Amino acid sequence: SSGINAEYGGRKARDFEVIVCESGPSLKGHKMAAELSEGGIKTTVIADSAAFAIIHAVNKVIIGTHTIMADGALRATNGVHQVAMAAKFFSVPVIVCAPLYKLSPTHLCSYDPDAFNKVIGPEKMLNFSNANLHSKVLISNPDFDYVPSDLIELFITNTGGHAPSYLYRIISELYHPEDYDLDNMCVEDVEDEMAT
Repeated sequence: SSGINAEYGGRKARDFEVIVCESGPSLKGHKMAAELSEGGIKTTVIADSAAFAIIHAVNKVIIGTHTIMADGALRATNGVHQVAMAAKFFSVPVIVCAPLYKLSPTHLCSYDPDAFNKVIGPEKMLNFSNANLHSKVLISNPDFDYVPSDLIELFITNTGGHAPSYLYRIISELYHPEDYDLDNMCVEDVEDEMAT
């Protein structure tokens, strides 16, 4: 967001508004909205659950991500999947801004979906003062969402804009084919070390 402030903060040629989801439970969206507002950009913060209700008034969705997988799918902050689904329903393009170092040669492993995500503590979601409630409720707080590539319109990286279908070409330029299967590579390396 500091790059956005530097680029657009002083511009007044176009009148536009940025709508920011609060990104609960971490509320990182509040910080981003404050930075944009300080840069002179009209900004509105909404609850994550309100994304579907407001997205019809939006002309593009711009998101960041934790990881871009080989097929163009994302490992993104929890809540991004629902925003991308709402955008697809209303035919609003979803644009992902991420540097190339976030591009990974791996895919979501159907045999080990738990390795994709990490579950973080529920302390930001619920107040622990009601211990009676916690003994009766299973609390799951995943840190990431899987966002399939068919929900993404465009990737903007440090080398330009790319369609999700073009990511295979970029991966072939950045990674050696032996690097595509990182799990097996690690197992083979350990076996080689044990043999010597």
